[in-house]
Amino acid sequence: MTPRISLDTTVYELVQQQPAIVPVMVSLGLDGVTNPALLQTAGRFMTLRKGPK
Repeated sequence: MTPRISLDTTVYELVQQQPAIVPVMVSLGLDGVTNPALLQTAGRFMTLRKGPK
């Protein structure tokens, strides 16, 4: 079964579930996903819903 992604999925969860999404996120300017420290901290509370705000 493919995991579901919702607007409330955290960036950390998304990268853990779908690592192939990292280059897409980087191409959109979200290069913080390549920084392990940032992903472990901010990535755990930043959701897809909060991101564009």
